[in-house]
Amino acid sequence: MDRDRHGRQWVNAVASGRTAKRRATGVLAVIAGLAAIAAATISGSAGAAAAAAAEPASAATLTVINAVSCASATHCWAGGSDDKGAAIVATADGGATWRVAYATTKFDDIIAIDCTAIAHCIAIGDEDEGTRTAFLETTDGGKAWSIHAAPKSLAEAEALSCANGADCWAVGLAGDRSKAAVARTTDGGRGWTPESVPALQTAMSSSFGISCTSGADCLVTGEGALTTTNGGRTWAKHNVPGGVPLGMVTCPSTKDCYAIFDVTSAVPSNEAAYLYTSVNGGLNWKDVLASPRHVAGLGSVSCPSTSTCVAVGYGLTPPANRTDELYALSELTSTSGRHWVQTTAASAQALFAVSCVAKTRDCVAGGETRAGTAVILKSANDGVTWTSEPLPRA
Repeated sequence: MDRDRHGRQWVNAVASGRTAKRRATGVLAVIAGLAAIAAATISGSAGAAAAAAAEPASAATLTVINAVSCASATHCWAGGSDDKGAAIVATADGGATWRVAYATTKFDDIIAIDCTAIAHCIAIGDEDEGTRTAFLETTDGGKAWSIHAAPKSLAEAEALSCANGADCWAVGLAGDRSKAAVARTTDGGRGWTPESVPALQTAMSSSFGISCTSGADCLVTGEGALTTTNGGRTWAKHNVPGGVPLGMVTCPSTKDCYAIFDVTSAVPSNEAAYLYTSVNGGLNWKDVLASPRHVAGLGSVSCPSTSTCVAVGYGLTPPANRTDELYALSELTSTSGRHWVQTTAASAQALFAVSCVAKTRDCVAGGETRAGTAVILKSANDGVTWTSEPLPRA
């Protein structure tokens, strides 16, 4: 596939729930503006690993869920934000009930979260409107959280991947705000060190993606792909067909990987999303979502097996005699990306994060509603159908 395949739709890509949220918000603003015109003519943490006490807050006030991670079919965590701060909510019964695990005004947002066990989770917190990044860690299932400083080289973290309870990697923007910066921990998140990687850039409104399947094997995506098979001692850089910027990526094995390529535009009808697969660990990529059917953006993809993957995002379609509207959707493949089935979720406007439990059909997704509130959806059949889960109230 080459750049001409996308024609006038070629602009930028998105990789994180945060960036997807900004894109969806921008689309809504354009839609509101067009509607108004039509009406007129006939909108860190220096130091330390100190314990972070949760502040009083109500997760019911969350406006968006940007990050989700399920350690098992019963235990999941989700992170998001509101106009006052950020929170992490958790379930221990498969989503039937959720509790506030952490809430604070110190962070503006929870960018990503990865839970490798029922007791152990690491999250990325966004401080001071994206000017600083810090990591959150719990080792007791969310009863207590510690804040750990990010390396100065990681100016703004955007994605996180834990290969196991000890080895985790994060990727984001370097200090120059144009190249990728990678940081790694080998002690479960307490200490982070910068990694030396080849220069990798991505589009202006895009995020970098990362997926690590072991302490040795890791993949970073942007306008190209970086791979290591020896724990970061050496990295190789690989081209993506047409030079498209790949965003959020997940690898259910050392060989099988799935990545998102989103197209942004000031014109809502030009928005589009694509999915790419690799069967050799990121060395080569293939466009597999040939007919996206009004898919305006994808925020996340999760694979409970090498053949089954669920991607979530939002669609945009112009109803008759009305302005464009957004609606949440998911794309499911059970054929290693050869065929995709789309499902819509009426209870959400857009979905930015998804986590599917390995070797099950259970998935949890997060995003926002048309009313501007956070939403968590649960699926017990790989995203074929979704049900809304109740968020906790203080």
